[in-house]
Amino acid sequence: MIKRICLAIAIIAMAYNVKAEGFAVNLQGVKQTGMGHVGTALNFDASSMQWNPGALATLDSKYSFSLGGFGTLTKAEYTGLNGTESTDNPTNTPFYFYGSMKVSDKFAVGLGVYTPFGNTMDWGETWSGRYLIQDISMKSIYIQPTISYKVNDWLSVGAGLNIVYGDVELNKAIPVFHPVNGSFLGDGKVNISGNNIQYGYNLGVFLQPNDKLNIGISYRSQIDVKLEYSDADANFSLLADALPDGGVAAELPLPSSLNLGVAYQINEKWLVSADVNFIKWSEYESLDFDFENPAVPDSQSKRDWDNTMTWRFGTRYTASEKLDLYAGLYFDKTPTNTMFYSPETPGADKVGVSLGFSYKLTDKLSLDATVLYNEGEKVTAAETNPTSQAIYQNPQGFTGEYKYRAWLPGVGITYNF
Repeated sequence: MIKRICLAIAIIAMAYNVKAEGFAVNLQGVKQTGMGHVGTALNFDASSMQWNPGALATLDSKYSFSLGGFGTLTKAEYTGLNGTESTDNPTNTPFYFYGSMKVSDKFAVGLGVYTPFGNTMDWGETWSGRYLIQDISMKSIYIQPTISYKVNDWLSVGAGLNIVYGDVELNKAIPVFHPVNGSFLGDGKVNISGNNIQYGYNLGVFLQPNDKLNIGISYRSQIDVKLEYSDADANFSLLADALPDGGVAAELPLPSSLNLGVAYQINEKWLVSADVNFIKWSEYESLDFDFENPAVPDSQSKRDWDNTMTWRFGTRYTASEKLDLYAGLYFDKTPTNTMFYSPETPGADKVGVSLGFSYKLTDKLSLDATVLYNEGEKVTAAETNPTSQAIYQNPQGFTGEYKYRAWLPGVGITYNF
């Protein structure tokens, strides 16, 4: 029962990328990130397969390769009874690689490998919310084989299979009390680790009504993320009698996402684009956990998240034959419920701004770079699930004010021939 909140974020870390606000790091292309994460209606290079598989068949180059990486400089702050406390997060380096080939004028295939999750959050061992989370480290690798077909001059369709490997490790403290007089003895600790492979799909339709306008529609499937007893382990270290170690079984529905995009080439210099993402987070109503050891009671945890929409806007300015400049802006709505809130997923409505450029080193090879800054509004929220109240011995739950910000620089190369 003590493990359930920790395991929630472990499952999320191994889940499908639905452009979720929170711990997701949506860094799958330097050019698109420079334009505020737009991409559903763009067909720059092989990286387009992640945003819209239908765009792959419209590339001019027979072969296209794109690879790059980012640095994640993130910080979250919590202000409560003990004042302001903040995370001390190391810098992580999510990466991506895409390659595509035009088999014929109408048919293209591609493969993408990228890491939409890979962040680390470290609140420290002694902070006031240590009974919810101390630190978490997430790693994930997405492998996406993709096919795309150009039906006619203005319509292309595509599909991709998502094969996702995720690995997570987290730690939290547990208060230990004397079994007779109830006095506080000190903190114990629980370590949760798990890994799994999940599957999903990515469908896309790409429309080009004329030589200036692109319209994109893509759909990402819901994934029911499941952990069996063999997938996750919990190990307890207490100052008194230990809780039994063992496996945990759980299931979490990660919602479907419908993405709409439009791009318009105003003139030879200016391209503008916008995306809107509809995310069905209302599927995430609660977390239910079944513990392998019968000595640990099964548990439920209410989440009651809301459906969300994300708005993204970007532009590309062609300064010369060799240099393109990018800028973007997005508004990301959090699905989290402030009545069932946790520092493991410190969600907030966010605004992000980005700048970037691409410079052609040769006719076929370009250097891409970007920097993205996002900041969440201050959120006053509480974790009030009954089991959390028992942990804290506090009928009001863990309440406080949260603030999040991040700098995300990235660099990549693109090779088309």
